[in-house]
Amino acid sequence: MSEPSAIATPLVAALTGRASSSEPRVIQQFTSIFLVGSAGELWRVYDSSSPNGADRTMPSADSNARYRLFLGLARKSEMRAYTFTADGSREIDPVSLQKQLDASRAV
Repeated sequence: MSEPSAIATPLVAALTGRASSSEPRVIQQFTSIFLVGSAGELWRVYDSSSPNGADRTMPSADSNARYRLFLGLARKSEMRAYTFTADGSREIDPVSLQKQLDASRAV
């Protein structure tokens, strides 16, 4: 995974109320879920039935989507896709999302 851009750090600090941290965090809004990654980068998270994200939905632990998508908000057009395994966790807690991001591939 690439290092966060200079834009990401101030944005994340403003959203999370702290300057830096190595612990991933989840920001959950009514219709959106964001991951503040362990390197300080900010990602919007979706579930999708295709890796190109044509049918993005809000992620859910109950989802049966095949892919979890991570869209980097501080980088133009950076998208990563994680492919769920048959027995893989679909949880949306910070640690699970960070593991999925780390195992994802650039799309």
